[in-house]
Amino acid sequence: MTTYETMKQYPPDISYKTFERFLSSLQQHLPKRIDRSYWGKMFSRRAGTQLMSALRFLNMIDVNASLRPRLNLLMSGTSREHRAALLRQVADDAYGFVFKGTLDTQKATYDELEAVFQNTYHMKINVCYKCIQFFIDFSKDAGIQLSPEITKKRKMPRSSPRIKNSNKNLDIMRDVPLGMASPLGEYLKGELVARNLSQQELSNRMGKSLNEIDDIINGKKTINAEMALQLEEVIPTFPARFWLYLQSDFQLTEALTAKRLAHPQCDA
Repeated sequence: MTTYETMKQYPPDISYKTFERFLSSLQQHLPKRIDRSYWGKMFSRRAGTQLMSALRFLNMIDVNASLRPRLNLLMSGTSREHRAALLRQVADDAYGFVFKGTLDTQKATYDELEAVFQNTYHMKINVCYKCIQFFIDFSKDAGIQLSPEITKKRKMPRSSPRIKNSNKNLDIMRDVPLGMASPLGEYLKGELVARNLSQQELSNRMGKSLNEIDDIINGKKTINAEMALQLEEVIPTFPARFWLYLQSDFQLTEALTAKRLAHPQCDA
């Protein structure tokens, strides 16, 4: 059964090659605890954060980043058949929302599998694509048979338009109708809901008080560059620049609103 600890995590969206590379490094040296001091020289901060999330989702490490017995067993030099059997057990546990539901993974289409991921985690389409690609590669490694429609190669879908830090977008802002910009806190709250993350967990992972997180979400407190980097670690889908730009975009829109209200003739 999928545990609460894994359910509150997003499914892995890291490259499976990166995941395999990490497992190979463990065969050379198996630490008691996996943290940044271990993986920092091998992976970027973003990849390392994605890797840690993947290990937690797969229940291979606990909340303190200590190794679970299943990861020790996986690294114990077992045969290929035994390794595949261990991976199948991991997949059956972590991806119970797929394997223990009504979906027949040997006959299902890609769209049907995507619907299961979306209905369970409510992800952005490009993030969902990455999560499914990891699931497919993990299943293949575990010897789990999936339908040809699921495993067929396909291009990554285009994500929703991202905010880009360019002069062109800064100019366009003046033509955007008032009220179109989103407050950072409102956007952040939506992302937490989509990932089943509580404000308490966010405060723990950022090292901030619950009151600070509450003030940010309610628009009473702004973030700085350090907080933006912390948000990137918790939500790797969005880089630190995104949160800073989202905040400045909203502040500028508010300023433009005030200016237009004070000087309505400027819009004539």
